[in-house]
Amino acid sequence: MAWMRNPEQDVVRLQMRVAQLERELMRLRASRRVLLELVAFQDRQQRQRIGALERENRRLRQRHFRLS
Repeated sequence: MAWMRNPEQDVVRLQMRVAQLERELMRLRASRRVLLELVAFQDRQQRQRIGALERENRRLRQRHFRLS
């Protein structure tokens, strides 16, 4: 006798799989948000460091110009 598939069990199995995939999608979206926030934070930090270096460079150039 051949094994018969139960359509109701298939539906339940597929519903469970969909729920699992939806949870995974939520985790991935949360991870993506965290990564994007980290990249934005690093970009702000880098811009601040560049700004500080540019100010220091101008200060040193003005000082060098006055000493010459």
